[in-house]
Amino acid sequence: MNTKRLKEELDAFNAENKKLKITLGTLVVMCWCVFLIVIATFTQLDFSYYFPATWNPYDPAFLKLKHCVYIPQVPVIFFIAALIGKRFGITAVTVYILLGLTLFPIFALGGGIKYIFQYNFGYILAYIPAVFIVSFSLKDKFNYATIAKADLLGVLTIHIIGVFYLILMAIIHQDLFSNVVSWISMQSGTKMLYDFVFGYLAILLSKPVKQILWLSMG
Repeated sequence: MNTKRLKEELDAFNAENKKLKITLGTLVVMCWCVFLIVIATFTQLDFSYYFPATWNPYDPAFLKLKHCVYIPQVPVIFFIAALIGKRFGITAVTVYILLGLTLFPIFALGGGIKYIFQYNFGYILAYIPAVFIVSFSLKDKFNYATIAKADLLGVLTIHIIGVFYLILMAIIHQDLFSNVVSWISMQSGTKMLYDFVFGYLAILLSKPVKQILWLSMG
């Protein structure tokens, strides 16, 4: 009987609308989310793929092997947004940023208050509005279409803010335009595609994980 009731509860569970309450368990989950962001920051996934290097398919050098080192921070941010919502998600991301600026070198290039002058800091700041946008996009429905919409809007938010911040830092430091273009290509080139693909999968994964949390926290 208990098994049947549990199955009915799971079948009726609506992952995007079930709100988590402020409990000790919620605080533990938020701490776990901060830890996930730190782990993702120092995780590197190496992808290799071939791409057309010339317009001539008969050219021996037509296909060129390219390597891409991907750091899965963005998928983790989207996972957190879908898992615990905008309020707790923004709190977790804010705690991560404050810890990196004040206590621990948990950003990719270190930490400390001077990190706000790093060219890539805009991408980190953009995690906060991205959490809000992803959570808001998922609040009414949790299907493949809304996940794709939330994923796309989240990726665009992070990279648009990140690029503008990078340009601002370049202006402050009076860097060459060619350097700026190269940095933007490195930060927001192929990685945007990886962010979208893995971000989508991360949001999908959040639903079964949230079901488990919902049951465990009541």
